[in-house]
Amino acid sequence: MTIFVAEINGRGIVAFSQPSPEDALAWADDEDFRSDIVFLEGEDGRPLWDGRAEIFVREADPEEAERWTVSFTDAMHDGEVEDADDWVIYLVPVTEPPDDDGYDE
Repeated sequence: MTIFVAEINGRGIVAFSQPSPEDALAWADDEDFRSDIVFLEGEDGRPLWDGRAEIFVREADPEEAERWTVSFTDAMHDGEVEDADDWVIYLVPVTEPPDDDGYDE
């Protein structure tokens, strides 16, 4: 398994594991992932992705790979996940936007 990063506008957003670069590209092109990053907001209150910017996929640098590995190991230990393909970490702070009434659920 290789750790990859989805990058938008020069900023690594998500680290994830896939067996090959082709699989990583397919993962980043998945509609579920793309809808998540349009919905989730960064620390500036804007969506992580505007729906138009190109999403680049690259191999994680050593620090990003270490962050993913530590997180995955902790999640396995806690029984949260068994398969590396199912584990994703955000490399930037994210929040869900508030409901229409202004309150988080």
